[in-house]
Amino acid sequence: MAGPAHVKRSAWRSLLHHASDVARSSGFEAIGWLLGFFVGDEPYVLDAVPATRYKHQSRYGAVADPTEEAELAVLYPRNVGIVGLYHSHPFRDETRHAIFHSATDDATLKSRASRRENYLSVVTDGRSAECFVLREGGPVEVSPAIEDDLSAAAHLRKYTALIAPSVSLTVAKTGLAGVIAALERRVSADLDRAVKSASVGRAAVEFPGFDAAATRNGLLIEPSDGRLRVELSLALAPAVFVAGKDDAEVLLAMRNEVLDDVLFLLWRGFDTGSVSLDGVARFEANLGSLRVHEGSPLPKKLYRAPKRGTVLRRRA
Repeated sequence: MAGPAHVKRSAWRSLLHHASDVARSSGFEAIGWLLGFFVGDEPYVLDAVPATRYKHQSRYGAVADPTEEAELAVLYPRNVGIVGLYHSHPFRDETRHAIFHSATDDATLKSRASRRENYLSVVTDGRSAECFVLREGGPVEVSPAIEDDLSAAAHLRKYTALIAPSVSLTVAKTGLAGVIAALERRVSADLDRAVKSASVGRAAVEFPGFDAAATRNGLLIEPSDGRLRVELSLALAPAVFVAGKDDAEVLLAMRNEVLDDVLFLLWRGFDTGSVSLDGVARFEANLGSLRVHEGSPLPKKLYRAPKRGTVLRRRA
């Protein structure tokens, strides 16, 4: 990493206060996530979000509920979101130096850094904190640059797209999870083809063939000749935020963002585990909508549930 870890002062204070509050109230270790983005290989942290659910929590160790982290991650568009993890050592009264990177911390950092280089690990005793990244298999301390004025708009360029295709396919009889898996493969393949002829403008991306004028996000499934006929309509307005001006990077981010949004709507639009397609003559689901709100400190996805949800018509 060529430069420091950039941390907004409000985020730095937030993680210190969280660690201190938990130490005072319970004496336990606290965990939270660092939210921001990367510019080149340097992390920019604009927010710190405390974990509220734990698999276990004690004075000398804690593990956050991984589902809470997953729920947090999907709330942000591509290239924005979780860039690190912080945790506390609430035993500064027992030792001269409570801030250190333990073997458990090393293992956690190795796992996270395998997904994103320069993933940040912050250790705090509630009064001060130190930052670490992984280098040659071990943690290396890096200096944080605590800054008052950090914003996504100052470092990232926003690109939007209009995605409104209708996707049709026929699959062997299966459950809803099988249908969604087939749709994921189909949409992914369609996006790969579309990227080859897509174009990047000043602030927008155009995907030929993905603008068939669908007006809502919906799913229709009907039996047909012993198989299932599936119709997926999409009306998306995805946005991505990219540090550079490389068209290939923009296209990849947008391609992945569209697929993220499709899968989010399919899994969020209805409970796949509670609906069976056995004996169903027609299954129709309104999937709701997604939009990106450019609030402070980071742009965030907002989901609106459908007014009318799932409709099932079973054969008599």
